[in-house]
Amino acid sequence: MSRSRPPSPLIEPKNPPARHSRLRLPPYRHVPGLTPHPVRHPEGHQYGADEPAASPECANLPEQWRECEDYLYGIDLFNRAYLWEAHEAWEAVWIAVGKEGEPAAFVQGLIQVAAALLRLHLETPGGARNLMARAQRNLSEVEPGLLLRGRDRYMGVSVGAWLPLVERYLEHPGAAYPYLVVEPAEVS
Repeated sequence: MSRSRPPSPLIEPKNPPARHSRLRLPPYRHVPGLTPHPVRHPEGHQYGADEPAASPECANLPEQWRECEDYLYGIDLFNRAYLWEAHEAWEAVWIAVGKEGEPAAFVQGLIQVAAALLRLHLETPGGARNLMARAQRNLSEVEPGLLLRGRDRYMGVSVGAWLPLVERYLEHPGAAYPYLVVEPAEVS
């Protein structure tokens, strides 16, 4: 489906949760076709910067998720509708954990949810649904391990409670934004 009108800016959702990282938010939310590409365009907010690499603590996920600044930054970005930027932050984490296994599947699922929401914003609902189906497959990989450990959270996220919120947002325009709420008291 082709767009009938140019893309619109992403707007920060109302009342996002408290931030988890100390990293600065970018000066704009990248929307393809509207804003300069953050990396490739000379006016991009990350132009000329080194390729993002996750901190060494991120290689020890899921155990050290609270020390993985890039994971937490991705949550902050997602909760403020910096969807492209959240994808990029989490991609560095996904690479740091080796792209395979339970933590990689979880982080890849987060990446896919952010991409699905960006597709929805760009009015490509088919692409959003396809990405969401892939995200659900990846995020479901953590559930057996949670059940074995008697927990309901993975890296601070209640996947079972969050996914229905994302689905509702994708299916019902005007639904509440699906904030990625991290419970700091929970250890994964």
